[in-house]
Amino acid sequence: MFKLALTLGLACLLASCTNMKVIKPDANSGYFSGVKGGAAKKAITTKNIAIDLDSKKQLILVSGEDFTPQMVKNIGYFDAVINFKELEELIIKNNLTDAVPEISSRIGLNKAAKAYKPFLWLHWDNRKDGNKSYLQLVLTDPITLEDYFISETYMDYVWAGVNDQNNNYPAFNSLVDYIKANSKTFKK
Repeated sequence: MFKLALTLGLACLLASCTNMKVIKPDANSGYFSGVKGGAAKKAITTKNIAIDLDSKKQLILVSGEDFTPQMVKNIGYFDAVINFKELEELIIKNNLTDAVPEISSRIGLNKAAKAYKPFLWLHWDNRKDGNKSYLQLVLTDPITLEDYFISETYMDYVWAGVNDQNNNYPAFNSLVDYIKANSKTFKK
């Protein structure tokens, strides 16, 4: 009976660590805090290549269906935010399926950026360091496949929890810092 209760308690604890709530950034700072009146946390930025981001803000492809695209839209910088399904629809609508037969690989994204129009790709990744796991938010140019920006947060499954407030919002806050540093037009 004790093992069953422990297992159910652990399952509930892990389920509670996956809350993904779309929020708007603070009107004054432009950062996501997730805690009313709380300070906004930031992820560690492990890669930060200075570019003219304003020349690349017309279109960004983001991984995910709801949370990530909406969070990027809430930053209010990119002209158009699309997900993979929407990119597929654009490729079909523009009769580019011969030039871009798939977009599930880096080569496919490279072909899509060349055949349709240049875009940036924002995606999540994981990095392992021994027994530790880190959630990374990565901004990539599909034409060159160069990662311009990488931020990461430690995935603490035991004590702090893995959730939007500990991992996702800090990653987006570091992205906001990257935009501020590489854009002349961003007003936050």
